[in-house]
Amino acid sequence: MNFAKSVEFKQGMNPNQEFLLPKKSSDFLPEGHLARAVYEIVGLLDLENIRNKYSQRGQHAYDPRTMVRLLFYGYCTGVRSSRKISQGCEERFDFVYLTDNLKPSHDRVSDFRKDNLQELKDIFRDIVLIGANLGLVKLGNIRVSIDGSKVKANASPKLTKNERGLEKLMVKIESEISQIFEEAKRVDEEEHQKYGNARGDELPEKLRERKSRLNAIREAHELLKRQKEEAAKNVREEKQREPTQKEMKKIEAMKINVTDTDAKFMKERNGVIRPNYNVQLSVDEEEQFILANNVTDECNDHHQLAPMLRQAEQNIGERPKQAKADSGYLAQLEEAARMFPETEFLIDDKNRRKNPDMEKIKKTYSVVRLENLERLMTNEGEDKYKKRMHTVEPVIGNIKSNLGYRNFLLRGLSKARGEFNLMCIAHNLKKIVNFIKKSGLSLAEAIENFAMKRANETFAPRIPG
Repeated sequence: MNFAKSVEFKQGMNPNQEFLLPKKSSDFLPEGHLARAVYEIVGLLDLENIRNKYSQRGQHAYDPRTMVRLLFYGYCTGVRSSRKISQGCEERFDFVYLTDNLKPSHDRVSDFRKDNLQELKDIFRDIVLIGANLGLVKLGNIRVSIDGSKVKANASPKLTKNERGLEKLMVKIESEISQIFEEAKRVDEEEHQKYGNARGDELPEKLRERKSRLNAIREAHELLKRQKEEAAKNVREEKQREPTQKEMKKIEAMKINVTDTDAKFMKERNGVIRPNYNVQLSVDEEEQFILANNVTDECNDHHQLAPMLRQAEQNIGERPKQAKADSGYLAQLEEAARMFPETEFLIDDKNRRKNPDMEKIKKTYSVVRLENLERLMTNEGEDKYKKRMHTVEPVIGNIKSNLGYRNFLLRGLSKARGEFNLMCIAHNLKKIVNFIKKSGLSLAEAIENFAMKRANETFAPRIPG
């Protein structure tokens, strides 16, 4: 006998059922949703520099505010591809809400990002100041941690060659082009019959691809030759002599990547060597809020301490009271200390773990470097330095692991800087939203409080009206 009972389940709405009353796109998003916050925050920004680039002629363009909202939200949610962003505008309520039900194509999204990387870099400062005025940064007592990380360039390791390798590659491509021409001659009659009224003199697709590739290889070859000449010239100017045999061997071994000539072979933490960029972050200790960012093609961090502090000062409007970094930044400690005499530096020194002979150290160290080492060797200094691991390293982990930014989509150092800036804006926007939720304020209250505080500040982001 079957004793199974008839079970009732919740019944949803038929997908073909029409709404009795029209709904707003915002009705589909809960209060406190990230898309709502991005919409409101972008409304605070001054986008006049982008607006001024548009002409009154021709078809109406998409509002820059709409495109900025799309990019910011896409990067916040790990959606960077212009095609996936465009697809979201047709399939997702959060994207529809951000675009006011407009559906820009992937070409428009891609072009807007490519054409406004510098303007978006300027907007990063506004985001920093909004966060600072909301309370994410302890103004008057800013403590920053600086670190770098390798991010994969959009370049194939196999196409990183030295000068001799490029010359071999050119010979190979030229040979392939000759073979294609011969093949084209043999099938010329067949092609005319196949294409009928077509001209019949169109370049075969394989030939077009190889010709463009050959041009890229030639450009990379010429650039590498100039870089090698520049490297030899630098040795002559710095050391007032001709390069030694060892130095010339190193110069001759220089390589360049054909697909991204700015990317350099860099060793990652796991030992892998491939075309990378070295991204830099200056992060505030209070709420892991990014104050400055940059991308460099240098394999180490030796020259990044002073620039990152200077950029943080420009963005936030005051100098950091304290700066921490690992030993890779020690080479520029003296220069940074001259530029920021009021900043307390805690730059890791490997000697602090070796129980060094301080009398011997004093003979080789500068005053600034000695003071830094002595500060690190105190219990108080060691405790302060340990906070670096809980400040900047989690931010790098969030960007690379949680947001999924392990590689660049754009090529070239300038574009890589613009793209990484978008990644940092995404991190900061999510920090602002989470901070607002943690403070117990609604987004509207937080924005209102910010507007009131802004009126009393001596510095503020470029906000219209």
